[in-house]
Amino acid sequence: MKRKFLSLFLICVMLTATGVSVNAAEIENAETGATTDAAIVAADYVEVGTDLEPEEALPSSYSSADLGYVTPTRRQIYNTCWAYSSTAAMETALCLQDYLPQHLSTMHMNYWGTSQSDGTGWQRAYSEPGYPYISIGYLTSFGSLTENMFNETLTPSDYNTLNDSLYPYQSANSIVYLNGNDIDTVKTAIYEYGAAVGNFHYDNNYSSFNSTAYYCDQAGLATSQLFGHAVELVGWDDNYAVENFVSGHRPSKKGAWLCKNSWGSSYGNNGFFWISYEDKYLFDSRFGPSYSIAGTTAMDANVKIQQNEKYGATYEFKYAQQKRPKLTKLTYVNVLDFSDGYHYIDNVVFESTSEGSSYTVYYIPVNSEGVPSTDENTWMLLAQGTIDYQGYICAKTYGFDAPKGKGAIGVMIQKTANSVSENYLTIGVDEWLSTGGRYLFKPESTYGQSYLIGYESNPMDVMSFYKNYCKIDGNPDEIGGTFVIKAICHSDDVAGDVDRDGEFTIIDVTVSQRAQAYMITLTDEQMRYADFDNDGVADVVDCTKMQRAHALL
Repeated sequence: MKRKFLSLFLICVMLTATGVSVNAAEIENAETGATTDAAIVAADYVEVGTDLEPEEALPSSYSSADLGYVTPTRRQIYNTCWAYSSTAAMETALCLQDYLPQHLSTMHMNYWGTSQSDGTGWQRAYSEPGYPYISIGYLTSFGSLTENMFNETLTPSDYNTLNDSLYPYQSANSIVYLNGNDIDTVKTAIYEYGAAVGNFHYDNNYSSFNSTAYYCDQAGLATSQLFGHAVELVGWDDNYAVENFVSGHRPSKKGAWLCKNSWGSSYGNNGFFWISYEDKYLFDSRFGPSYSIAGTTAMDANVKIQQNEKYGATYEFKYAQQKRPKLTKLTYVNVLDFSDGYHYIDNVVFESTSEGSSYTVYYIPVNSEGVPSTDENTWMLLAQGTIDYQGYICAKTYGFDAPKGKGAIGVMIQKTANSVSENYLTIGVDEWLSTGGRYLFKPESTYGQSYLIGYESNPMDVMSFYKNYCKIDGNPDEIGGTFVIKAICHSDDVAGDVDRDGEFTIIDVTVSQRAQAYMITLTDEQMRYADFDNDGVADVVDCTKMQRAHALL
């Protein structure tokens, strides 16, 4: 297949008289055998990442594990380091918010990130290596389950049987892509967010005899030679001695990152090891973004993520600006359906690498055909601010009551004097990916989901843009993608309303207690509301919490 060629560090796009001629997301990838695991090199749309500045002087050493923010190490199943490292970072983010430490489900994420029955989704089997983008998309589009909701012993068959009845525990609403070339940035991310997820090239020859220290000094490896491995970075030590590393492969200076691995507690120091600041491939952009989870949303029966795509960003949509470089602002729009009762918009989450640019979020009415209005006098301001970092941005909208039915969420991105990205009007899109003549990812995109406003006089369906200006093997691109704009909404329902009468009363407490005593059986819907702490189990703890909550009414 001839596609948009993506080199390791540069996206090559031809500008023609008829517009942007691109051949979609051709990428190079590196994978490894099951003996070491891998994070396949995915689309290098994050070339650098964000520089972070600490709000206070950072110590010479730090450990989130010592502070109790890190859960115990686990031994991964299959080639799933990308899933274990990302769930570990999510676990740490929750510990920082005083949630009780507990493991999240890795297998549900793994099965979610496989080819679906209709041929869409990530084109991989559950035992194959994965990508950072699967984890990021899962955490922002679905959320996470606790391990007791979906444990490691469950199979793909269990996933297919149970999936429609599983509701997420927590979702990630803010994710920061990090500039791993800057030590202070990574330190700041660990200090503020508890952890960072990074990838490196693993070769046992560079690991110390007791597997507690690692440093690869072999520069110049091609992508096909990389054996990627993802870990959770949870601390650092500026004085970590060079003598700890393999003789003949020692860094020039002291200093190393503390990493939580996923190869069991027998590896390294109870599952942890150190990797040198100078490692040649740690944070290599060919592995995709290094990132931290900066914010989460508690999910329960009253909360839903309204969205058109469920996989998150696989690419950056910058084609409109490449075709019209003089554009200084552009509004990206997703048409959503708020008719299911979840219409109070608490937050809008979108992905962008337009660091330094300003954003404004609007509710935009649509006509009878579902096309958003271009009359800005009809738009309702929901939030505004600056895109302070590359990644997933959470714009707080404080419970805006969207009219029931179809409506649109628009994110206007505008160039400012502080825009630091060359492509300062980008937004994430779940565009299809391919490598070596095969697809890596296929979206579920259809017409009527995403629009560009400000590109032409009328709203332009993004699928029409792909068809008109992008090519697959010389033919119009009919696959396209959907913008990553999500609305986190709550419903009119009341937490703890087990009897489903619209109120939380002592009767609900009694119903839950009777269910615990096996006097009655709750429906699946009632069980969701009886699970008051949303940990996946409706038990006596929920009854106690409901009773205490009712006493505070």
